[in-house]
Parts: sequence; structure tokens; C-alpha cells
Amino acid sequence: MTMREEYKNGDEVGLKENGCDGCSPNVIQGVFCHEQGCPDAWRDRKATCTECGTEFYRTERYDAVCDDCRQGFDG
Repeated sequence: MTMREEYKNGDEVGLKENGCDGCSPNVIQGVFCHEQGCPDAWRDRKATCTECGTEFYRTERYDAVCDDCRQGFDG
């Protein structure tokens, strides 16, 4: 398995030996796959912004709004 330094959302992977802090993932046909029910899998999955519809990687588990839209709210 390829060692990863960070998740797709940019968070650092603490357990470098398996590439995920929450499970023991596999690479299937070249695709990195978390175990079913992995608590950290959200870091590697894109979400759709509820405001603009853009796909983005969450920085917090339950983020529903992309950074661009959030900055517009914070203004």
C-alpha cells in the first residue's frame, strides 16, 4: 500500500504506515478504499455545497458549505 502524508482534504495522516488514522484501508485496482464504517473516510470524500452546488473537500466532518460561500457569510 502506498504511504500517504495527508488526506485529500489536506489533513495530516497520523498513522503513516496504513494511510488512515481510523481504519486499515486497502488499494483496490489502484483506488484507495477505507474500510466500511471508517470514522475518517469523510476526509477523502467530496461534499456538495448546499449554497452554490460546488463539490469540495470538507475541513470539518459536517461542513455543508464550501470555503468560498463561508467567506461570503463571514464577510
